[in-house]
Amino acid sequence: MIKKIILLTAVIISFNSSLLAIVDTSYTDHLKPFSWNPISDSDKITQYENQKTLTKRSIQQAAKGKEHYDNALNYMQNKEYMSAISEFEIAIKRYERAKLSADGMNYIYLNMALSYANSGYPKDKAEAERLLSLLTAKIYDEQEWAYNAAIAHYQVGKMNDATKILSKLISKNYAFFQAYVTLEAIYREGENDDQADKVIDRMLSAEEKYYNKKKKSNKDKKKNIVKEVSQENGQKPDITKITPISNAKLKDYTNGKELDKKKTTQMQSGIESFILGTNSLKDRNYTIAQKQLKDAEKILRKYLSDDGLNFVRGNLAIAYLVTQSKRGVGTANKYLRNITSKLYNKQKWTYNMAVAYYQFAFMSAREDKKNKTRKWNSPKPAENLKTSIKLFQKSINQDKLYLPAYENLIYIYREQGENEKADKLAKSLQKARLKLVTKYSLKEQQAKGGEKHIFRLNLGTFGRFDTPAYLFDEEHVIAIPLDEIRTVYLSGKFYNVNEVKQYQKEMKNKGYNNTFIVAYKDGEEIGFE
Repeated sequence: MIKKIILLTAVIISFNSSLLAIVDTSYTDHLKPFSWNPISDSDKITQYENQKTLTKRSIQQAAKGKEHYDNALNYMQNKEYMSAISEFEIAIKRYERAKLSADGMNYIYLNMALSYANSGYPKDKAEAERLLSLLTAKIYDEQEWAYNAAIAHYQVGKMNDATKILSKLISKNYAFFQAYVTLEAIYREGENDDQADKVIDRMLSAEEKYYNKKKKSNKDKKKNIVKEVSQENGQKPDITKITPISNAKLKDYTNGKELDKKKTTQMQSGIESFILGTNSLKDRNYTIAQKQLKDAEKILRKYLSDDGLNFVRGNLAIAYLVTQSKRGVGTANKYLRNITSKLYNKQKWTYNMAVAYYQFAFMSAREDKKNKTRKWNSPKPAENLKTSIKLFQKSINQDKLYLPAYENLIYIYREQGENEKADKLAKSLQKARLKLVTKYSLKEQQAKGGEKHIFRLNLGTFGRFDTPAYLFDEEHVIAIPLDEIRTVYLSGKFYNVNEVKQYQKEMKNKGYNNTFIVAYKDGEEIGFE
């Protein structure tokens, strides 16, 4: 069996540290080629103008342009590109009336080009290309914007322009690993394997450099994997990140009614609309999801009990709340008030609705712009927030290892000034994290909201003549030179503590008596006890 040894022949021949520093590759494991996200930066659009000379009309037109620009970005994030284009067109007219400079228009032109390139209509590629030709050099001074410009050039078939932009980005920032991954993929697609291989070599060198730099800066700042020194602030509930559920057995909720063939067919069409609507919700096609789920609810309420309609109404409420529109709040309320307690028999539904009720409370609470807070004590927000908290608590009781429920509830407690409750829950969260990372597989950990950790075993530091020959028979060997004589060797690659501890016992039986476990998170070494 071929062993996966990450080691160079140069380890034995030459102790050139620039060749020997092999690092953990998890800096790039999670990156996907061509991945991109819309960028707003709406406040930057007027940064190139002389604020003192702007007329009142210009300021008013720019403010109106910003409203349409922000609307367009929301559509982009929901992948509703044709709607985004319509809003961008209005924004451009407003900004042109404000007489903005070409440098300020870059942000609109590039986002609009990306919308055209992703509209799904081949003819729109030409318009995207035209918009890209309007970009000034200023946009390429900003890393994330320049990267998105490279994506846009690639999407309209301008491969050479895309590779030039990405190469320049890498030259400016050697640790911009997303640029390497995309650049290598473009070369592979163009069957230019030589250049693709060079990009990979360059990326490996960059990872080595970044690893050594991080290791040096973190030398006195190592964190324990479970016991964190800093306060646990939790994560704000985000309705855009929940996973809509479609696997409900709706036919079980007919209350034993006898249905003839025609009614059975109608009910089945309602169930199909429910599945389609939920899938559209997963794909973030919210307008389509709303229509399909409304159709499902209209049909199924003839045949199902309220307990059965829970599943449709729950996803309908989410579909309206996720748009973050005021109109959506009122519509969501209509569906939420008809949900029965039976929906909360399953943990996944309990969690999703806890997030939905938080979103409902957040949007119905007036914003205190002076203090940058929300007025939670109004009757409706207070009631919905209370419901959200109860559902988060129930979700935790139903599955004590589902981390997002802890993180969201801790955030809410901090937000409401209930720090004692947050601190107490943070201890439970730490225990849940420890249990996950100790016993469960990587897939199981990630399903529970856990983060990826990699555990390796430090076998020891060896010199030129005392390195055990059989060391290189181990899996996933990594060599990290300390100087021209001494080298640290790591081996193994595990995703939970029990597995690496078992491996540690096996290595002790082989004569490695001074080993210790090394943990990595996001490619960086962290403390482990």
